[in-house]
Amino acid sequence: MKKNNQSIDTLVLITNRQLLKDDISLATYGVALSRGIERIQKYGKHCINHTEESSLPYNIRRAYRSTVKANLHSTRLPKQRADSAEPDNWMRNHSSLYTLCRDTDLPFEEYLQLCDAIGDTVVHHGKVITNREQLGVVLATAKRIHLPTNLIRYWQSEQEELWITLQQCFQDITMWSTVHNQDDIKLLASLGIPNLEYVLISPIFPTPCKTGHPGIGVSRGEILLQQMQNHYRYVKGIALGGIHEYNYQQCLQYSFTGVAIMSDFMKRVHSNIDT
Repeated sequence: MKKNNQSIDTLVLITNRQLLKDDISLATYGVALSRGIERIQKYGKHCINHTEESSLPYNIRRAYRSTVKANLHSTRLPKQRADSAEPDNWMRNHSSLYTLCRDTDLPFEEYLQLCDAIGDTVVHHGKVITNREQLGVVLATAKRIHLPTNLIRYWQSEQEELWITLQQCFQDITMWSTVHNQDDIKLLASLGIPNLEYVLISPIFPTPCKTGHPGIGVSRGEILLQQMQNHYRYVKGIALGGIHEYNYQQCLQYSFTGVAIMSDFMKRVHSNIDT
């Protein structure tokens, strides 16, 4: 158990456009995500350190011009540092930032466009990959790939060729995965993944994503992380599930390197959509 510390070493933002009430285009969603991420990333500075237009995918540029440039003054923080009244102030108190793109219901090409819009913080989700060609594209472009344990099991049983191809590339991949229980630990321990960087341990607290699950709690989550570290000495743990402004510090008092948030982040993304 660690000392009380409000600073988050690693913050993981998780995208899920299904949480948005509006039926918006991919281009508008990409811009809103980019703006939300930059706001959190640029702690103590203006909300938007505007991305160069040329770096955005072509189909997102027009939305960028209309929703970002045309509203430059309305999207900036005051010149003074944001105070605690800002809804996302607690999210901006971090050292490292990643964005796990979970919008895997998109067609493959559109998913890649969204990852491009997210930028350098993006972590690609393996669920979007359905064949060897797509795997090759992701391996050639992604810095990090998230493969949840349930997806690993599915590939092993139903997509054997895909799984074998991935294993052949293990040395070249920085991987993330999930831990919910002892079975997940046994599975990951049996794989000997060379570059397993983070595991998302969940659900720590009750969450609408897992209706009826009470959450495993921070103490149990820490035990699972320590058991993982018996097999992967340098793997780091991220607390996931029901994390918000009023409970994230509980996770930081234990052995977690950081926390992952989805619902609160997507609320901030929604606020960046021009209506």
